Amino acid sequence: MSFDFTLPLCKDDLLNRTGASQYVVDEVYSIRQLPGKLQECRSAFRAKGPRAMLEAFDSLFSVLTHQHNIEFGLREETWELLLKVMTAHCSQLPAVLDGELDSTDRLDHLNILKMTTYLLCQFVESFEAEATKPSVNAATKGRGKAKKKEVLTGWDWEAEREKSVQTLLQVLQLNLNRLWDPPVAEEEFVNLVTCCCYKLLENPSVTKNRVSKDAIFHLLGTMVKKYNHGLGASLKIIQLLQHFEHLSSPLAQGLELFVTELGLKGVVGEIMRELGKMDPRDLARDNSGTRAYAAFMVELAERIPEVMLPNISVLIPLLDGESYSMRNGVLGVLGEILVKVLSKEDLDANLKNTRDQFLDKLEDHIHDVHAFVRSKVLQVWLTVVNEKALPLPRQHHLVDLVIGRLQDRSSQVRKYAVQLITALLRSNPFAAKLSVEDLKENYEKERDKLKEMMPETLEESGEAEDPLAGWKTMEPELMAAIVKVLEQPKDGDEEEENIEEEMLIEESETIESVVERIHSHIKAQEAEKAVRLLQVALEAWPTYELFLIEEEGRDEEKDEQEEDEVEVQKSKLLKCLQAVFISEDESTVAALARVTEAAQEQQEAPETAIVNEVSKQQVLVQYLKDTMTFVSQIQTATPVICQLLGSKNVTDVMEAIEFFVTGFEFGVSNAMTGIRRMLALVWSKEAGIKEGVVDAYKRLYLRPQGGNQRAKSLAIVNNLVALCQGASVGDLTSLEELIAEFVKSEDLGHGVIQMLWEKFTLKIQGTTAEESRLALVLLGMAAGAQVDIIHCNVEVLLKEGLGPRAEEDFQLVRDTCLALQKIAAHNKTKPGQAAAEPFRFPQQHAIFQRLADIIVNGVTKLEDCYWIPMAEQAVNTTYKLAEHPDAICGTLIKRLADVVMKMNQTNNKMASEENKVEEKIEDHTEGKGEGENEVEDHTEGEGQTEPSQGQDLPLSQNKEFTCPSGVLTRLLSLAGHVALRQLVFLDNSVMGELKRRNMLREADSGKKKSKDTTVNTTASSNTTKDTTQQESIEEELGLTGATADDAEAEYIRKICETDIVTGRNLLAILRPLLVAVCNNQVKYPDPELRTAATLALAKFMMVSSEFCEAHLQLLFTILEKSQNPVIRANTIITLGDLTFRFPNLIEPWTPHLYARLRDDSPQVRKNTMMVLTHLILNDMVKVKGQISEMATCLCDPDPRIAGLARLFFHELSKKGNAVYNIMPDVISRLSDPDVGVEEENFKTIMKYLFSFIQKDKQCESLVEKLCHRFRATRTERQWRDLSFCLSMLSYNEKSIRKLQENFACFGDKLHEEEVYSCFTTIISGAKKFAKPETKAMVEEFEQRLEECHTKGMDDEAAMMKATKASAAAAAAGGRKNRGKTPAKTPGKGKKGRGRTTRRFEDSDEESDQGGEGEEEGAETEEVSNPAARGRHKAAGKAKPALVFSDDSDIELYDVSGKEEKTVEVEEEEKDSDAENTNPNVDSPSPLPVRKPKKSVSCRRPEVIPKRGTRASRSQKC
Repeated sequence: MSFDFTLPLCKDDLLNRTGASQYVVDEVYSIRQLPGKLQECRSAFRAKGPRAMLEAFDSLFSVLTHQHNIEFGLREETWELLLKVMTAHCSQLPAVLDGELDSTDRLDHLNILKMTTYLLCQFVESFEAEATKPSVNAATKGRGKAKKKEVLTGWDWEAEREKSVQTLLQVLQLNLNRLWDPPVAEEEFVNLVTCCCYKLLENPSVTKNRVSKDAIFHLLGTMVKKYNHGLGASLKIIQLLQHFEHLSSPLAQGLELFVTELGLKGVVGEIMRELGKMDPRDLARDNSGTRAYAAFMVELAERIPEVMLPNISVLIPLLDGESYSMRNGVLGVLGEILVKVLSKEDLDANLKNTRDQFLDKLEDHIHDVHAFVRSKVLQVWLTVVNEKALPLPRQHHLVDLVIGRLQDRSSQVRKYAVQLITALLRSNPFAAKLSVEDLKENYEKERDKLKEMMPETLEESGEAEDPLAGWKTMEPELMAAIVKVLEQPKDGDEEEENIEEEMLIEESETIESVVERIHSHIKAQEAEKAVRLLQVALEAWPTYELFLIEEEGRDEEKDEQEEDEVEVQKSKLLKCLQAVFISEDESTVAALARVTEAAQEQQEAPETAIVNEVSKQQVLVQYLKDTMTFVSQIQTATPVICQLLGSKNVTDVMEAIEFFVTGFEFGVSNAMTGIRRMLALVWSKEAGIKEGVVDAYKRLYLRPQGGNQRAKSLAIVNNLVALCQGASVGDLTSLEELIAEFVKSEDLGHGVIQMLWEKFTLKIQGTTAEESRLALVLLGMAAGAQVDIIHCNVEVLLKEGLGPRAEEDFQLVRDTCLALQKIAAHNKTKPGQAAAEPFRFPQQHAIFQRLADIIVNGVTKLEDCYWIPMAEQAVNTTYKLAEHPDAICGTLIKRLADVVMKMNQTNNKMASEENKVEEKIEDHTEGKGEGENEVEDHTEGEGQTEPSQGQDLPLSQNKEFTCPSGVLTRLLSLAGHVALRQLVFLDNSVMGELKRRNMLREADSGKKKSKDTTVNTTASSNTTKDTTQQESIEEELGLTGATADDAEAEYIRKICETDIVTGRNLLAILRPLLVAVCNNQVKYPDPELRTAATLALAKFMMVSSEFCEAHLQLLFTILEKSQNPVIRANTIITLGDLTFRFPNLIEPWTPHLYARLRDDSPQVRKNTMMVLTHLILNDMVKVKGQISEMATCLCDPDPRIAGLARLFFHELSKKGNAVYNIMPDVISRLSDPDVGVEEENFKTIMKYLFSFIQKDKQCESLVEKLCHRFRATRTERQWRDLSFCLSMLSYNEKSIRKLQENFACFGDKLHEEEVYSCFTTIISGAKKFAKPETKAMVEEFEQRLEECHTKGMDDEAAMMKATKASAAAAAAGGRKNRGKTPAKTPGKGKKGRGRTTRRFEDSDEESDQGGEGEEEGAETEEVSNPAARGRHKAAGKAKPALVFSDDSDIELYDVSGKEEKTVEVEEEEKDSDAENTNPNVDSPSPLPVRKPKKSVSCRRPEVIPKRGTRASRSQKC
């Protein structure tokens, strides 16, 4: 019986008959019947072969229907039977298809094919769905079960799937179309197979299996090639891309297979056309699908760029669409085609034009609006550059564009911009070394050579300057313009209008004028305009003799070959342009002849030797010029990339590091700037950055090329020495950390260390003294990680570093001392463990003897400015490495004093021999000299001890002595540093040694006590129990050790107070001389001497609080009155250290520190800003009203100071409500017309400070406080300032209500336009975020503002009229008080509200009046005894007075005075916060005094002089 099997759309269609001959399933067997039916099918297959399928279909269909309810083994048997049937049928079909087919056999084989294919595809989809189910649910438990099931049944679906696809492929590769009539496969059959394939591709695991994937694409390719599935495949591929993003790469691979193996290029074109037709808005909405499209296009272009090139025209419009992903995709396609197709050298004109258009598109999108597109296009350019596909003429323009992207907002764009510049530098076609100086020198040399060659050539030829030489340089540009004009489409109306406007030739214009215009365009390098104008001229005057040149030269060419019409036009236009260019200086006939001769010379004869040489020289000059242009562009980019080294983004820093490494390797001149700046990155907390820096320096300095091991070590040493040359102190500190990393990682091996020692000892020929010192510096750096490098070579350092060379080279001595100090670097010990015994040399060691001799012998060598730093390091070395360093330094000071005295005696003897009269005058004035050198000291009891000290003083002040100021400078500097190092020695070394010994004793005693306690535990009574328990508790808490530490600290403190700079000792003997130098700038005018003396005085003050208190007034006087900004800058730093050391002593003088923020010197202001920043942020100085001085620095003209001020307030904002607490007082002070700032600066400061006020409660509180301030204002400027501050706050419902409640405070000020404008700004901001219930309140407030503003304007106008009338009446009366002011505001008469103003600009006359009589003595006594002064609490605050001595020309400031000020607090300010109170008014509750973190213990209570804001407290320093 014949029937027709129709492929169903669903399984149920096979159960219903719709046609007479249609096959219908008669019965779907039950599950119980299926095993028997399956057995019957197998028997029938063995008997009849594939034809059994015609009878067994119902049984197999029943298995398909019940597949989810039957055993898996039954399904597996059915699957195997199907594969056998199809394989057998595949083996029979070739013979059937090749022979004659009758209708019955054809129909039977067709039905078998359809049935087996249908069942196979259905089972494949069913098994695939089950295999993907666990991964879809993403349940690991399900995956485990599925895997277990596969193992138990022995079923491997991966292999079975591959087998099924291969079977289908074998069948479909046959000529199955013959089975249909007509011989075309029905669409349902094609869709059945292809849909199964597409279903398989949806599973990501299928695409990862290469064999299965290739088989599926071969199957699909066969369907496209033999069964007309091309259009369906293109549409289905786009659908798959839209829904399955993972298919972008597999589908591209499949299309590559279509093209390369099956030759199906049409599918690619169909897909590209479909993508080009997509709606840009849909692409912008569907991000996932669009990304897949873009990735698919790019990979397709990477695999088959030749096929993508003809289809690019449909993709170009997508560059103007909204979807950035699609733009990225098209740009990626352009890049791949450029690299793989358009980078060849033998491109024709059309391909060159296409390449240029692609490059133009890429250049345009460097400035795309989307950062991702800018990033992508830079990546494309990077690929083009790395593949050497960038045309050289485009390089300069590209570099300019990329430099502009170095400061892009997006870090990704910056990253690829730096990478691209690095790649351009690495693959530059110019030179391996790009030094600007060398290139410029070579360029000028070759250019001069070319100028010399050109006149000789012209003289030999006997001609004038040859226009053809200039024509050769212009010819390529003109040819490109001709190609562009000829290939540009002419059907655009807009384009034609533009051409007509540009190239219109007027009726009155002659051919000669047109030729001149063409020539001017050529000269101006406007090639395209020249070509277009020539085209119009050729149409207007085709018979002009200059344009007939082509007719003369084409006859010979016609005989050889036929030319293309476009090529003919190009050739004609080019020769016409050449004739026009030459015709300027020659006749028309001569021009024609020159063109003809030039053409003949090029075709027939080679150029002469002279022309060759000139051409070569021109090429060389042009090459050098292009190289210089490229290097100048790189140098322009270098500072910008250098800024990226400080970026917070890690990628910026890493790419910048790579650029500078590459630039350094290529010899870019200013790359060294970045290399040095990279050094600081070795301290980065980012492990990647630190590792990158270390690797960069290894690459640059530790990996030389070529040579043996010794040569490499020498090269490394030379590299490191070159890096040290010119390095700053900060660079050397960072380099030390870097060298330590090299030593730890063993990259700096023993050979390099040995070579450094040879370099230091001058054993290597050609080593200079500077290189020797730098080698020693490097050895000291390496010793930071490995101390034995120095410790084992102390004798070498003594012989070379402190030997004969040291007498003349103080820098060598300094570096030697620094290296020796590495020996004393102590290792950190764990808590609870005793430190190791410190290493020290004996007191008589040769090192200290040599250092002392070098210091003493060199003290008179005043021309060498390195003596003081050398001496300081020598003292440091002595205190770190010597036993009894105080004795060594004491002897050293005595020897220096002897040198000074000997110089004094020598000078006196010479003076007496030259002029005996002067000696008599000196004897006569000896008493006066003694009086001038004595210094008044206002401390009690000190005046009695100084005369006795003066008798023992070697540099006696009882006589005049003469000594070079430089020698005295060095003596005082050394004495001050010895005092400071003695303090450090006692505080660290001695104290540390005492603690170490205590810990050892406690450890020993602890062992003994543990034994005793175990014996006596049972025999203790109740009383003893309490005692032992208390002792054990103290021991557990460590109180026993703490008591011992306190006793030792007290002992050391006592030594510092009485036995170093005070009392009867060596340094105390120098005290009068030191104070005299600081106190008398007329007698000691040398600025270096005064600078050293000031620093020495400060170091003396660091040692003893008694000494500090006695001379604090002098130090502040120097700070205020010194004319030398260096002294003021140094003094402010020392005062910062003194504040940490003795905070209670410095606290009353805090306003003087703030006053230096208004110093004339930027360096002083900068140092003051840094000192106050550290003091405030470390809680050593209370944040008071004077902080407004720091706020003024936000507008400092020096950007460094302004930056420090911003950093300070940013850090202060992290300390709770610190910024909020200071805001009211800062606003009041800065808006004060007497001491405030300019209005614009005020706004700038407030904008920055209010950016830290973000909490709603803070804003509400400030709104109320600022409103109350309006009542105390007395100028319109203050109104504007307060209203501006109100406009800076953020407002909520409560804040608006506060404004309404305090409307009376500012309502009468609203007539001022700026005040009203600020309030309208508040209203507009509140409306944006106001809730519906709040809007009514805002609108009501706005209405009140408007009413008061209008009324105030009217009242102001009336007042102005009244004022004019009263003025007229006063003028008529003649005796009116013109200076009388209208009614004052309530706060007008209260000066100094909330602050006490101190002035430091008192004149000498005023000081003299205040420094006479008993009042001066009273004041002096009060300064000298701050404790007594602190016991009297006055109602007002004392103002600093000036104190003088008879022999001093410096006014000394006192922190006390007799003038008193009363502070009135108004009723409305009683509820203000504590931070708004006057810091100079006595507080009812004392504020705690901050203690320094590290200082010597000081138990003596200190009374804070003069100030009432702090209560006197005992200080432990």
